[in-house]
Amino acid sequence: MSVPMGPKVRKIEVNIVIQNYVVKGKVAVPQNMRFSDAINRFLKDVNFIPVTDVEIKSTMQTEKVAKADFGLINKSLIVGIFPTEEGV
Repeated sequence: MSVPMGPKVRKIEVNIVIQNYVVKGKVAVPQNMRFSDAINRFLKDVNFIPVTDVEIKSTMQTEKVAKADFGLINKSLIVGIFPTEEGV
C-alpha cells in the first residue's frame, strides 16, 4: 500500500533579508504555483519558513557567517524575500 506524498513541489532559490543578514537557500513551493502565491497561501499561518541549503552572510561583510542543510526563518524578522531563479 502506497502513502500519498502530497502535491508535487519544486525548490525555489531565494534570498531572505533579515536585519543585517542575507539568508540564501531553497524554499519548496507547489509545482504549478507562483512563489508569491505559495508564500501568501501556504505559509501565511506559520511563524517559521523552512529553508534548505542555507547560507547566511552579513551585509557588513562578504564572508559566510554560517552554512547548514536546513533552517527555519522566523517570519517576523524578515525585511524582504525574493526568488533568485525560476526553480530547481
